[in-house]
Amino acid sequence: MKKILSVALTLVLVVSLLTGCTVETQGEKTESVSNQYYIYYVNKDETKVVKVQYYPEQESSEFMLQDLMGILNSQESSGENQPLLPSGVQLVTYRLNESLLELEFNSEYSNISRAREILVRAGVARTFLQIPGVTGVKIFIGSQELTDSKGQAVGVIDNNTFVEMWGSDKDAYRYDTFTLYFTDKTGEHLVAEQRNVYYKRILPRERVILEQLAKGPMVKGHYPTIPQDTDILGVEVSDNVCYVDFSSAFSDAGIDIPVNTMIYSVVNSLLDTSSADKVQISIEGNTEASLSDGTSLYNLFSKNTDLILKEDQK
Repeated sequence: MKKILSVALTLVLVVSLLTGCTVETQGEKTESVSNQYYIYYVNKDETKVVKVQYYPEQESSEFMLQDLMGILNSQESSGENQPLLPSGVQLVTYRLNESLLELEFNSEYSNISRAREILVRAGVARTFLQIPGVTGVKIFIGSQELTDSKGQAVGVIDNNTFVEMWGSDKDAYRYDTFTLYFTDKTGEHLVAEQRNVYYKRILPRERVILEQLAKGPMVKGHYPTIPQDTDILGVEVSDNVCYVDFSSAFSDAGIDIPVNTMIYSVVNSLLDTSSADKVQISIEGNTEASLSDGTSLYNLFSKNTDLILKEDQK
């Protein structure tokens, strides 16, 4: 009898191992580790994607597609991490053509900043590439395929894309400390703010600086210098000049501070880190644009230290 019980117990254990079933012991549930799945968040500084383990009730393609779509659209903050999709952005539908998954988002996807969109794209692709049978993902905004900063279609994202675009996890990001210049409560002076940023290595530092500046200050007593709706249309460095192209919101009277404070918050922030020694600012590609008070931007701006509030003035 003991031999029969021993054989039976062995068979049960073998079956459990082969099927990868869930075993409950004294009221505690131990999940199978044969397959590991994750859902993704964006950290509070919007500098990296964070993964949290996900346990699907079924591992079929159809169930996981619907389940992950629902999770993505209703995701809430988790601790210090933000939902992968910004507020208002929704995955509307999906189409599975053999192993290629097409994901269609609503028009709000177009409003995601370039820096965050790279993180969203990575998180979305990694989410759905986990699904059995899915080997590639294409992202659409409505009926239009997602394009990159040069207006070219992003195309199919697969596991090789992560190696090509983001490299290994170790090499995908870089860490820098930037000095950003905001304004004090008078609007007359610039105040320096140190910010540590962990960001995609493929992004130019100048763009990261402007993205961080546009987010506004994080220190009490510091105030924003760029109108909230301003988009960064382009930034590049050539012949020691940093060329910056803003949307028209930059030239509107969105912030009640002197124009010089606004201009040199951009110029000083860039030149503190960039290899350039001058900055040219354009609006919607127009280098001869003027700001709300008539100040012409047709100029090469150098760093202005006179506006920076000294320690003994605070």
